Amino acid sequence: MTEAGVSFDRFFDNMESLADAISESLRSQVTIEDDNHHVVGYSSHQFESDPARISTIIGKRVPDSVIIGLRKKGIMRQLENTPHPIRIPGVMEIGLGPRLAMCIKHQKEVLGYIWVVDAGNLAEGYAEGIVERAASTAARYLLKQRGWKSKQNQAREDFFWKLLTSHYGTEQDIRRDAAEDGIDLPRGFYIGVFEPETDRIVDESFLMKFRQAAGGIPGVTPVFLTTEHNRVILLFTLQPHVEESEGLSSYMKSIAGQLGKSEDCRISGGCSLYYGEYLSAAVAYTEAASIVEIKRLLPFQARELLLYEGIGFWAHLPAIIEQKRSRGRRSPLLYPLKEHDRLHKTDFVKTIAVYLTFNGNLKESASFLHIHTNTLMYRLNRIAEITGRELKDTHYRFSIYLDILTEETRQLNQWFAQNGASL
Repeated sequence: MTEAGVSFDRFFDNMESLADAISESLRSQVTIEDDNHHVVGYSSHQFESDPARISTIIGKRVPDSVIIGLRKKGIMRQLENTPHPIRIPGVMEIGLGPRLAMCIKHQKEVLGYIWVVDAGNLAEGYAEGIVERAASTAARYLLKQRGWKSKQNQAREDFFWKLLTSHYGTEQDIRRDAAEDGIDLPRGFYIGVFEPETDRIVDESFLMKFRQAAGGIPGVTPVFLTTEHNRVILLFTLQPHVEESEGLSSYMKSIAGQLGKSEDCRISGGCSLYYGEYLSAAVAYTEAASIVEIKRLLPFQARELLLYEGIGFWAHLPAIIEQKRSRGRRSPLLYPLKEHDRLHKTDFVKTIAVYLTFNGNLKESASFLHIHTNTLMYRLNRIAEITGRELKDTHYRFSIYLDILTEETRQLNQWFAQNGASL
């Protein structure tokens, strides 16, 4: 068998026909992927296969479990750093049998991958030659596709920014521009905002992982994606069978969890209300962004905040803080406790702050303060004596907690950071 009779210099209509040509030459199953592990072509011939390939074909993308498994074993790094095809032994714990594989590149840029099922029939040298020549043809196709996609993606991103910045005057204008750009708009949408809580930069690597996380969850369809400053903005829709609140929370937590794990940092997220009119996209963005901003302001106290439908009084916190700063007035409710702490070196402001943060739970509050519950009870009684007010009074309880949140913000964050409070 020689390579002379096999030509990859001819025109291929698509990557499916290229995959079939490789398959015919090697008598084996072939899959071609782009750089995000989405399937762009697979052979139609019925040769021997395995669970990993079957899942990939059905889902049109390599399952995350397979990608993670290959990266953990260093196989993807080896593949991406080798300029020729390599033989990969089976990794049966992820359902992957032996493969002959090659990373498709343009200069140093990864464009995609070719995978050939190795059932023991791939002649050494010959098979590598076939795959290497096919990779050159695939590179031309993927570069052309990337150029087309970049134009298409730019048009989508420009359109998305017009939505986010209230560019349009009517819903009809929005629908007209969408139709002209070939953009399908779902009946309704949500907007999610995600932001690393560390100094992790949102770069192309981050965005690639974000797209994988956002696009791999059943029942949810990402529609538009863009970035601003160091945050990712996503417009998405839920499929009809997905329960709204539960589905939203699960989706947001899944993205933040997957990214946080892969990037080794916490990801803060917020989600808007549902809207049926795209004129409301700017409002939806403001809602989602406000949640992230509040969580940045008070990371521990607002740790459970995720959906705008549950924002409650938190929505007014930034305005209250700004108002207090501009007026320069301090809380008369906090004054007697702060004075007592200053004169007697007590911790009554911290005590009441922790107690109210933990919703009046004595055990959790005492544990956080590293004191006995009896000591905490004593402190709470002394606070009542000093202020002349009882924490059982709902108005007083809410008012003093609001004053702590808005006037002692920096000190509050320091207390919870120093104690290593888990978010």
